[in-house]
Amino acid sequence: MNRVSLIVIAALTCASCTSSLKHTQEATEPTTAKRTEGIANDSVRYVEQGRYTLLSVEPRPEQIDLLKQIIDIRIPTGHTPAVRGAMLHVLQRTGYSLCAGSASQAALFSRPLPAAHYNLGPMPLSSALQVLAGPSWNLLHDDVQRTVCFELREAKQP
Repeated sequence: MNRVSLIVIAALTCASCTSSLKHTQEATEPTTAKRTEGIANDSVRYVEQGRYTLLSVEPRPEQIDLLKQIIDIRIPTGHTPAVRGAMLHVLQRTGYSLCAGSASQAALFSRPLPAAHYNLGPMPLSSALQVLAGPSWNLLHDDVQRTVCFELREAKQP
């Protein structure tokens, strides 16, 4: 009789586990549907990756405006580059190139790179280029040709 009682108790326990699992699944399904409905109505679209991770499928700002991409550059200490060499190093794999330059830009490009500029970043690409050029120069960019240039700022008169 003890053996029969144990079998009956075990059967009832398993039946209650199954019914509670069904109730749990039914309770979570509407929550998931509500969450999905809320996301579908938002202006930003998401894709679910894994159980708890939602990823935006919209491009990041630095993917739209390449001058906003964050760079972290270390100029090799083995050689002492000029400003032009450092700018070319910074522009690698950014999608931009340095313009041919004029006579006034030759003065900038031929200057030796200050020690403070051997480590740049993390900062936006446009800021890094402006730091390399210095405050006397304006950064110009051509988004069609994807080139960057510099022009001398007007001298401030006292």
